[in-house]
Amino acid sequence: MNLKFGSLFALAAIALLATTSANAANAKTGQRFGDWGVKCETIPDKSQVCYVQQVLSEKGSNQPLMITVLGYGKGKPFPTAIFELPKGVDMKQGVQLKVDKNQAVAFKGKCDQQGCRAGFTLDNPMMQQISKGQRALLAYRPGPNKEPVILPISLKGLAPGLKAVK
Repeated sequence: MNLKFGSLFALAAIALLATTSANAANAKTGQRFGDWGVKCETIPDKSQVCYVQQVLSEKGSNQPLMITVLGYGKGKPFPTAIFELPKGVDMKQGVQLKVDKNQAVAFKGKCDQQGCRAGFTLDNPMMQQISKGQRALLAYRPGPNKEPVILPISLKGLAPGLKAVK
């Protein structure tokens, strides 16, 4: 699995969160909240955008399998979640996110030569789930007629991290 993350992903995340408020004065790049790290970027209008992210890599590898980013849009009460995934995800079948034993939520995304991105804005029930939850699972099919790939997402520290970047 060859993913090219880094600044390209950050730009994609910022584009989706570009209207994020600069009120994230409590957050600083590198700050940790459990399994989540804060990242702040300066966008073209010179304002600062902060979000929390978690990188999942294979053991013994620096190569990311998935990057999960959550951040608030300007004036939005709930954050947007963006998942950076490898190339070839079957987006016709979509992606599913399941928190603990709650029902899975399905959503779509897009792929290009760099990889695939999928995301959605959380609602109140999903915020409750991730605030109280321990772990989430993200599932997708790497191609038509292939077995699903299921990746874990730790929720440890997510609620205080989101509060810091709001």
